[in-house]
Amino acid sequence: MEIEAKFAVPDVETFHRLQAANRLAGFALLEGQVKQVQDTYLDTSERLILSAGYTYRQRELGQDEDVLITIKGLGGVEEAVHRREELEITLPAGAPPVEWPASPARDLVLQLIGEALLTPLFSLQQTRTVRQVNLGERPVAEWSLDQVHLIADGPGDKAQAYFELEVELASQGAEDDLAAIVTCLQDEWGLEPEPRSKFERALLFLEGTFAQDRLLTPQARAIFQQIATRNDMYSRRARALLALDEGVTQAEAGKRAGMAERTARYWLAAFRKKQLDIFPAHVFDQSSPATLPQTEAERPPEPLPLETLFDRYEVDRAHARAVADHAMALFDRLLPFHGLPPERRSLLETAALLHNVGLEADPDRHHIAGRDILLAHPPAELDDGERRVVALTTFLHRKRITPKKLDKLARQPLFADLPAPLQTQSLALAALVRMADGLDYSQTGSSQLEQVQQQEGMGVVEIKVVGPHAALDADRAQAKSDLWQLLFETALRFEAPRVKETLVPKVATLPTRPGLEADDSMAEAARKTFLFHFQRMLYHEPGTRLGEDIEELHDMRVATRRMRAALRVFGDYLDMGQMRPFVKGLRRTGRTLGAVRDMDVFWEKTQHYLDTLPPAQQSGLDSLRAVWEAEREQARGKMLAYLDSDRYIRFQEQFGEFLQTPAAGALPVISEQNEPLPHRLRHVVPVAVYRRMAAIRAYDEWVTGSAVPLERLHRLRIAAKRLRYTLEFFQEVLAPETRDLIKEMKKLQDHLGDLHDAVVASNLLRDFLTWGTWGHAQTKDGAPLPTEPVVAPGVAIYLAARQTELERLLDAFPQVWVYFQSFEFSQSVASAVASL
Repeated sequence: MEIEAKFAVPDVETFHRLQAANRLAGFALLEGQVKQVQDTYLDTSERLILSAGYTYRQRELGQDEDVLITIKGLGGVEEAVHRREELEITLPAGAPPVEWPASPARDLVLQLIGEALLTPLFSLQQTRTVRQVNLGERPVAEWSLDQVHLIADGPGDKAQAYFELEVELASQGAEDDLAAIVTCLQDEWGLEPEPRSKFERALLFLEGTFAQDRLLTPQARAIFQQIATRNDMYSRRARALLALDEGVTQAEAGKRAGMAERTARYWLAAFRKKQLDIFPAHVFDQSSPATLPQTEAERPPEPLPLETLFDRYEVDRAHARAVADHAMALFDRLLPFHGLPPERRSLLETAALLHNVGLEADPDRHHIAGRDILLAHPPAELDDGERRVVALTTFLHRKRITPKKLDKLARQPLFADLPAPLQTQSLALAALVRMADGLDYSQTGSSQLEQVQQQEGMGVVEIKVVGPHAALDADRAQAKSDLWQLLFETALRFEAPRVKETLVPKVATLPTRPGLEADDSMAEAARKTFLFHFQRMLYHEPGTRLGEDIEELHDMRVATRRMRAALRVFGDYLDMGQMRPFVKGLRRTGRTLGAVRDMDVFWEKTQHYLDTLPPAQQSGLDSLRAVWEAEREQARGKMLAYLDSDRYIRFQEQFGEFLQTPAAGALPVISEQNEPLPHRLRHVVPVAVYRRMAAIRAYDEWVTGSAVPLERLHRLRIAAKRLRYTLEFFQEVLAPETRDLIKEMKKLQDHLGDLHDAVVASNLLRDFLTWGTWGHAQTKDGAPLPTEPVVAPGVAIYLAARQTELERLLDAFPQVWVYFQSFEFSQSVASAVASL
């Protein structure tokens, strides 16, 4: 194990001072020796060594043409200290690994590359001043002050030079010795830790100037390239992230990987949170991809216990348990109609528990992914026939079932090879799992079967569902009773009590504040905040429907956005299982309203531009207006359809009921160790405010300087918005100075918002000049570019004006940002929370 501290040396003056140093924090630096070192790093063309987490270095020794081969793990980094596995062997130059003498290094390299050839990646030339570090007579470390030159063969002749200091712990040294040296180098010398190895640093440089801004590290990229050679759900996931790493849009990444845009977005968010853990461990356990079977279903079955399946595929246990309970209740209540043997009840429970086993692997096609997982890793507790039944129920649980689909299923070996009785039973079990899944559509586990009763002479069984989300779950169960209706003569009717009016009345006069107090719990403050903005959403709904004043839509959308922002602020203090249907409802409502509102913002700014033109020139945007009006009318039609839908009405009803329930959604305020948890506003708000201030301050070096990427400014806008909303939510309990701080936040947000609007408008105008349509709809099917140009000189002039505006906003940004770099900003934040 190699343990060393690495530091970047910022300039030649510091380098020379370090060369002249004799002592360091009580340690003596002995006389140095200057060495010229030539290192070449190698790997296979598929980066098999890197993807396994290692580097292969060949160092010329300058004697008898031997070389020192070093295999290093990329290891872990804690501040300046690197810990890495290391194997070394001295060999004649050019000896392939298969000819090496028996050794751990040979075994590891052959395990990693097999028969693949090694080729050079790049070379590093180093002038190293090597010194022994002693504490008294005891050698504790080796000091290496390096002047590094990177040389890359091939086109471009890339080269790089820099200074670096390494302090490697010696066999007689202790980690406390290294810690003392690290502290001295940081505190007294002002050196910054270097978290990257020379190998990683070189790869980033060779991959381009902006490689440090890419999504994937070189190692992750190599790993994903290996996984992408497979032909399964993991391959699609890897291909999507590799595309995103190249900088393409989420829509394009999804297209390259054969998945929906929203699925690409899902895996991007998951990767940012979990990194390589988005893949199960067994994916990394496989050897060379070329020797792997093509799909999970084609591998020899490897039975796994249920608990292992749950853990490996990250099954949502709460939802799985709720669906299993519903399935067994339906089995018992409908026994006279389905006629399944009683011993099949336990098989039904297993099938219900595993119905969503493929969700994390492939959200868009999780019924297919789940089937393939269960064929490759069937539940160990079942026999062969039962395992196939469970795979079938998982495959059938999601999509709508029609007679045509059943005919197609009958020809598939998975079903056709089952004995006839088991075929019949598998369909009946799948019918029960489908309906049980629907009964927890809200994923709250709150709905229950209250009564199951057959109506005399009608061939219909009524199933009454109760619970706070019963209406939503009953409707979904009814929709998923399609397979049952195809199999059995008795129809099922799922019913639930309907709330005709929302429990939150549409008030005539809106309150001016939520009514928060410093002693409120965060959960109670959340309820008050949601109620305050929910009332505003309802209040502006009639005007939004009428459409005569665009500000009504603006205010309704603002209310939904404030509630979504509140979820981020209060989320740690709420039971997000209970909140899940409201999160979906707010997201859906905000997205529907936003589609129309964004169109209004575009034309509002376009109209301001038109008003600056002479009347004779204002017709130059008529063609653009016609396309805009058609697009807006379509978006408004979708909005009105949504506001009239049962889905929106149910959202209103359920959220309204929740907001009238004291302590609804509150998490415990006592820990499992029976200790009090901070939960009142006076406990929590200062931390929440400072955390969001820190998130803004973190952008300092990211947005300072020339040629700042627009994406960074967009992210800063989001961070600024979160601080502003947090200050507004808690303004009642913060100091009066908060009002002025909010005004400053609004200036930053407005400036970045105008900049974002200019970017969006420029893209829309560009697309119009290319296609003559709104947005890039014509490109979705890969249609060729039009052969005739779009003749719209007025639109081209307007595009130039928006580009000029964009440039002006970028030039003015440093003046807006300077306040947020100042002590005054910090002082204003401190003053705001001082009252708590």
